[in-house]
Amino acid sequence: MLVVLLAGAVVLAAAGAAHAADAMLVPVAPPEDAKLPYDIPLQPWLVPAVLDLKTQFVEGLSAEFNGIAESQIGGDLTVLVEAGAELGDSTARVREAMDAIGGLDVTFGIEGIARMIPAESAFRDTFFGFVVWHEFSSAPAKGMMKRFEGRVDQVTVGGEGTADLAAELAAAQEGLTQAIEEGNSDRAAELTTAIIEASTGIDAACGSVAAGAQDLGVLIDSLSVDSSELLADKWAEASRVTAAVIEPAQRTGPALESMSGVLHLLIELGGLREVALSSTDALSAAPGADGNLYIPWTVMRDDWGLVRRLEQRILEEPTAHAGEGDYVGGEATEQTRANIGALLVHLVRANEILAERAVEHTSALVAEAAITLEEFYLDREEYSDDLRSRRKAKVFELVGKAMRENLDLVSATMSARAARAALASARRHDALGDGSEVDALYNYHNAWLHSLNAGAAAQRSTRVISRK
Repeated sequence: MLVVLLAGAVVLAAAGAAHAADAMLVPVAPPEDAKLPYDIPLQPWLVPAVLDLKTQFVEGLSAEFNGIAESQIGGDLTVLVEAGAELGDSTARVREAMDAIGGLDVTFGIEGIARMIPAESAFRDTFFGFVVWHEFSSAPAKGMMKRFEGRVDQVTVGGEGTADLAAELAAAQEGLTQAIEEGNSDRAAELTTAIIEASTGIDAACGSVAAGAQDLGVLIDSLSVDSSELLADKWAEASRVTAAVIEPAQRTGPALESMSGVLHLLIELGGLREVALSSTDALSAAPGADGNLYIPWTVMRDDWGLVRRLEQRILEEPTAHAGEGDYVGGEATEQTRANIGALLVHLVRANEILAERAVEHTSALVAEAAITLEEFYLDREEYSDDLRSRRKAKVFELVGKAMRENLDLVSATMSARAARAALASARRHDALGDGSEVDALYNYHNAWLHSLNAGAAAQRSTRVISRK
């Protein structure tokens, strides 16, 4: 029965490879939105120190985000903006050139009939309202002409909208520059997603148009051979403007590739910064009716997860066991990684203060519950200093038995002991310095959860008094 009870509060397990050496009690976390039967009060004098440490971390992370955005993507963004605008203009000229050629087709302008040009053995005519193909077996060209029409549409339609995308990207670039100058990392992070979408759209359009234009250029060369004098100049113009739409793709691909890794790094940093901000928001909340502040237990968990993700995704080089696809730190400079690594100490110090408060307060609560119960059981057995030695020994035996059978008290005692052990383990990891922050935060998080479990069990343990 004791084992069943304790399973709800703690489980004995190694906390993964990084924590295998500790092999200590690992607490079971409560549901995120559940109302806790016991919570840890943070006294007003304690909160400012913790909030200041967490704010230093957020501000440092914001500074690194802004520095990367300002120094590593500006030139590539300009290339994409200019290429998008250029493609929009170039494809418009292709349409004009093809319309000039198509204007010589007697069927041009008939609804539902694509542009077509008269080319030696293949041309169309109208006969009593019907469109008629003329083609000689010696040089079939209808298939080529259909392919020609398809490529013209691919180029002209594919380029539509790129000017608008370029304008959107230019606006986002301007907004990003302004946000960085103002130190508005929230706005900068928000614009990063818009920049990725617009940049990807421009590169995709340039690539699709370039692919169609290459084939279209080959067809133009073939169709323009031995053209009439009337068409020669128009074919030459069509060839020139078609070649022009290929060039933007030669710039957008390298620019997007160069910028893509940095943008994903910024997205990662922006997301982690949001997690850190939620932690500071929790500590900036209004105190409770008793004047103390109560924060969600998830603050400790999220700080641990944040630093673990920072190390895995940015600070540490990928290993054979960790896929490179999850690693974005390659775009960060050594100095950037060093700066971010130096920020971790702020979270470690902040959570150390929180964990110490949790363990000290809860340990005192558990001790108080044990004393209260002992007095209750002694009183129930009518203990008195005047009792004879044998009777005293019997009373003590009965009281000890009652204390051991109060499973909530046993659970509270074990959880409080586990909380102290987790705190001690965190301090040992903390003393190791750089590279041990994740392990330290993991154990500070465990100390907090053990304290929650211990306090709740201690409160349950004294219900026996109210039932008497």
